[in-house]
Amino acid sequence: MISAGGFIAHSYADDTQVYISTPASDHSDAMRRLSDCITLIRDWMANTRLKLNEDKTQVIWLETRQQLSTITAQSVTLPNATVQFTNNVNDLGVLLDSQLTMADYISALSRSCFFQLRQLRSIKQSLTVEATKTLVNAFVSSSSNSVLAGVSGQLLHRLQVIQNAAARLVTGVRSFCVTQQFQRFFFEGFYEP
Repeated sequence: MISAGGFIAHSYADDTQVYISTPASDHSDAMRRLSDCITLIRDWMANTRLKLNEDKTQVIWLETRQQLSTITAQSVTLPNATVQFTNNVNDLGVLLDSQLTMADYISALSRSCFFQLRQLRSIKQSLTVEATKTLVNAFVSSSSNSVLAGVSGQLLHRLQVIQNAAARLVTGVRSFCVTQQFQRFFFEGFYEP
């Protein structure tokens, strides 16, 4: 049913994602086909006693800034809802923006990591060095992943700032004492078996 409309689908637990690759000039036709596809999915779900929550449906165009400027439509109409296009969506915990810059994801990741570091700093005196390392690894270091390969140097710098703060928390050294060689040694130790 989904592939018959030219779409690709991925399902994760109770989420289904439907994708299509189309030139920006064909966006009107793609939206009509998407609306028809979602209607078919909704009808199939109703026949199997499931419910499609159209209010939680999100639609995003992934393009360059120039191509996005040629898309005039701002929403897709479904039988029970009108879904506005959004500039970012959450895909399995990764915040994707319409140009795939990963800037929104790194901003959210920074906020989360610094929140965790502040929480750990407040209880550090009660923890051993090994326990602190383990918690920093669990809450901060493990957050950076391969989805960030190829991001700009400016965004990588923001991740480096997080690592610097994590190294300072574990070691107790001041900011100017944390060198790149020390960080490399320190963080490689996290991943040893």
